[in-house]
Amino acid sequence: MNTPFWLVIWVLIIEVVIIITLIPGDWTHRVIEKESHLLEKRLGIQEHRVIHDRAKSWYNTSLIDSGVYYAVRNHIIPTDEQIKKSTGMSDLGSVWFSWADDRLQTIANTYYHILSRFSLILTWSPYFLILFIPAVYDGILTWRINRTNFAYPSPFLHQYSTQGMFYLFVGLVALFLAPIVLDPAIIPAAIMLACVLTGLMIGNMQKRM
Repeated sequence: MNTPFWLVIWVLIIEVVIIITLIPGDWTHRVIEKESHLLEKRLGIQEHRVIHDRAKSWYNTSLIDSGVYYAVRNHIIPTDEQIKKSTGMSDLGSVWFSWADDRLQTIANTYYHILSRFSLILTWSPYFLILFIPAVYDGILTWRINRTNFAYPSPFLHQYSTQGMFYLFVGLVALFLAPIVLDPAIIPAAIMLACVLTGLMIGNMQKRM
């Protein structure tokens, strides 16, 4: 591929750093609320509730009930008693601890946002299988037919469908991390595109004896 794999990794790392250091905590909260309303509008109240409850369950189990969130918060931000007992920490707390608390809340909100989007993907997974299995089957049949005649598989289609799958995956990961409102329709659109690219990739593999 023309674009190095590590360049993509660095782009994702930079995106994570920006989210952790620059995005306000209330911004991620507003994005979650707006995307939640859009999800309810697109899929209905019942499906929205299923997606939300599943994501909330994952969030509570892994971050809240496990004690991870409060352990990290207590490690970074001291209690009021600890601040009073420590000379010179009161002035520091007015800036540093407030900023650290906001950063921690941003990370927690982003984590929940990612879980809710993953829950949405899980909802669409049966439809993905319905489309993906025929796409793979069609690609295999096309490849087998090309082996029995003089038809030549297209290296162009194989190369660019493979690259398309890679960039589609990277794009979805980047979008999942981005603190912006995403239309839920992007998931079925990405599923259909992935199935088409998979069929082209398999159907245009080079012939092997």
